[in-house]
Amino acid sequence: MSAKTKSERLRRLISHGYFAPELPPCFVSETLAKYRTSILTGIDALPLTRRGAPNHHAYISEPAWFYFPRFGKEDRRHGVPNPVAHLLLSRVLANNYIDLRRKARKSVITLSPPVFDWSGSRALMRPSIALRDDTRVNLSSRREEYAVGDIRAFFHSIYTHAIPWAIHTKAFAKQNRSATQYGNLIDLLCRNAQDGQTLGLPVGPDTSRLIAELVASAVDGLLQQRLGIGRRDASRYIDDYTLSSPSGASGEELLAALRQTLAAFELELNGEKSAIFPTSHRHHTGWQQAVRAHLPRHPPGRQTETDELQHFLYQLGRLCEIHSDLNVEKFGLQHARSAFVNVKDWDAIQFSLINAYRRNPSIIPIMVEILLLRQVASCDVNEEILTEFISNRIHVLARSNRSGEIIWLLFLAIRLNLTLPAGRLKPLFEIENGFIALLVVCLDAQGLVHGVVDRSLWDQSLTADGLRSPMWLYSYEAVVQGFLP
Repeated sequence: MSAKTKSERLRRLISHGYFAPELPPCFVSETLAKYRTSILTGIDALPLTRRGAPNHHAYISEPAWFYFPRFGKEDRRHGVPNPVAHLLLSRVLANNYIDLRRKARKSVITLSPPVFDWSGSRALMRPSIALRDDTRVNLSSRREEYAVGDIRAFFHSIYTHAIPWAIHTKAFAKQNRSATQYGNLIDLLCRNAQDGQTLGLPVGPDTSRLIAELVASAVDGLLQQRLGIGRRDASRYIDDYTLSSPSGASGEELLAALRQTLAAFELELNGEKSAIFPTSHRHHTGWQQAVRAHLPRHPPGRQTETDELQHFLYQLGRLCEIHSDLNVEKFGLQHARSAFVNVKDWDAIQFSLINAYRRNPSIIPIMVEILLLRQVASCDVNEEILTEFISNRIHVLARSNRSGEIIWLLFLAIRLNLTLPAGRLKPLFEIENGFIALLVVCLDAQGLVHGVVDRSLWDQSLTADGLRSPMWLYSYEAVVQGFLP
């Protein structure tokens, strides 16, 4: 794919690489991208600091956080940096992308290279996990065993000082700490975007993906030298390694070398996910085709028979039981969206869809999308059932701080104009979360809250300091959008 110009790369990182893809589509940054040049010009015009550095080198802020469900695992924390912080970091990455890409290419085993996507939903290309599975099947035909392992809490554990190590080498970076070296500037801006912390990158922005891939590629380069391996021997899918040896090294030796190499960049191997497999091991291949084989088929314009869709859900359930460690249900529902939207008897299917979400919270974006598309197509979504479901569910989710699910349910209520009782929303008034606060006051501004919304906690962030806090989204958007009286 073309790298285009610095300005085009910057625009793409802001417009399609800012808000986490796990958020509802109401959170967009096209306007920020449109005015990127004038905003950055204004920032650059600010007076220098006392030390003679650009003013923005001292701009400290915090991301807005939320927790999104993962299949079979604990919720993952995602972050959206302060927009000023994201602009500044995106500019450095866009300006130096050609050199960053060249350095990342030192890895010959990566399956997730940092390549811009100029037409998709994200700024960077999304790698396919099927490539990892294909590597393992390939190795099984040639080697006696292979080892697998991943980096423990990869994004959350990246040491920001390791970023210039990956770009300039560790020895050079330790001798040259000035922000005139762009690796050091990236380190500084990453720390500033997280209240000065040196540990971790926010999960969600494509800037984090680009930086993480750069660090991982540096690990790969060292590992390739240490083990004498190439693309026929190993692969890395984001943070997930598959290793074999052309010289017959054991799986234990391969994992030991990986652990040692990761330590050079202050990273750790996740021992719980490390394993050695004989190449007679059965691979999880073909289940996607099995799911597709059961999809209801009908010509354009014809509705899906309810029995057809129920049969699909039954077969999907059987496949879920067979492959209990894979998110088969999410894959199946993604590919059956049109069948849901066009089904004849909606009521029974709506109940099944909500039940599927209760069983597997990671499908909440798909559930919400299907409900909205069905309402647009047929106007027969049972709003009374949905209102009761959302009111009861939010109350439960708030107790566990499952903010990602709350965000999606509030978005659904807004889009369907569902009125929620303030009494059921009360637990949310005690949660300091910019996304939740913004959506609740949006709901209230549209007259969709029955009762009084207590904004006392949230309104404490309506200050200059609040614009740099984790509540920055509420502090800015609630005022600009006119949601506050």
